Amino acid sequence: MDITDLRIQPYNNLYPLVAQCELTIDHSLLLKNITIRQAKRGLYVLFPKSISFPTPDLKKQFSSRILATYVINYAVEREAA
Repeated sequence: MDITDLRIQPYNNLYPLVAQCELTIDHSLLLKNITIRQAKRGLYVLFPKSISFPTPDLKKQFSSRILATYVINYAVEREAA
């Protein structure tokens, strides 16, 4: 399974909500309503309850990709604001 498209909509003033995401897996499966949130220990990804992963490693892989994309594209802008 590969993430073939990842769209992130950052939010500026909705703490602890940082961004809303949707991702496409293998050009065929669209997952919506994924959120990035801020906690005391840092950023984390929250998947809707309707999304279940066959292994914890797959969930961690997707979370890592989402957070890396967010940090690369939006975190610097957020810190400057």
